[in-house]
Amino acid sequence: MGGFRPFDVKPGEKAFGYVDVIDNLAVRAEMPVGVVNGIEEGPTFTVTGGLYPTEYCGVEAASRLYRMVEPHRLKGRFISVPVVNMPVFQFRTPWLNLRSSITPMDGGNINSRFPGDPEGRLTSRIAYTLFEIIKESKYHIDFRGGDLPESHLDHTIYLRLGEPIDDTCETLAKVFGLEYVLPGTPDIGHVSPGTLINEAVNAGVASIISEAGLGYRTQPLEEYVLAHVEGTLNCMRHFGMLEGEVKRPREQRFLDMEWQGVSAPVAGVFTALADHNDILEEGQLIGRITDLDGSTLAEVHSPVNGIVHTLYVRRVVYPGDRLFTLLKIDEPTGW
Repeated sequence: MGGFRPFDVKPGEKAFGYVDVIDNLAVRAEMPVGVVNGIEEGPTFTVTGGLYPTEYCGVEAASRLYRMVEPHRLKGRFISVPVVNMPVFQFRTPWLNLRSSITPMDGGNINSRFPGDPEGRLTSRIAYTLFEIIKESKYHIDFRGGDLPESHLDHTIYLRLGEPIDDTCETLAKVFGLEYVLPGTPDIGHVSPGTLINEAVNAGVASIISEAGLGYRTQPLEEYVLAHVEGTLNCMRHFGMLEGEVKRPREQRFLDMEWQGVSAPVAGVFTALADHNDILEEGQLIGRITDLDGSTLAEVHSPVNGIVHTLYVRRVVYPGDRLFTLLKIDEPTGW
């Protein structure tokens, strides 16, 4: 690991730099890393933003936490990686925006490449560079918030493996303090083998995903940035790394793991009548597709009693385009 060396930062010090990922004739890439090493010994807590770099709330939150956390108040080590995949973050012009966070140099999806390969193509090398940091951590939170075409529910996600580490992951997900908690198992795509959270947990690192942010709002709204920031500080207080009161949500419930997709039945102009966080009844009208004269071509109804997990902010739609993802609300978490 060349360039900045995160684990060389001494107790009582704070430093930010760029870790070398690759440097050859074809491509150069670095990874930004901020380290706060406390004056007292304790666990290592790592946060990551920019695994999907157009989820800008997570990028801002990771950057802000590095500025906020100070060595003299910290037990242990805090590591912030504001942007995991810098090539995607940088590869944006007024004419081109990578909406799907695919690495432009090799077409790779980083969240299927963990734990990475130090001799592989760029995406795999980025994954390897990050994982060398993650595997030295005790706790990890990956900041998300919906990509550019998404209006997204605030919630945390954790992985159930049937192992003792499940309890710590569930605790992280609850203590983060959002209203909803979504469990996952390895057969579900967003926590399947090759994803950051799956490989981290299998390496013995308690790891969760925090989802907060309206992806289509490229200027991050403060309430969603603060959701990541305050949730992380809450977890650090809970695990004794920072002093202060651990805050609890007024109510917190699990979400069912069965995704309910709602797609466009016809082509036309889509108008959403429901948005993220809306609680729905089965059969409720949640959208309408019209012709340009305003006449209704199709109505869109909720197939379940549940909540809007994601509204896809499409305007002109084709048959089969995903319009919503819904989830059923489950029992209270007990937190």
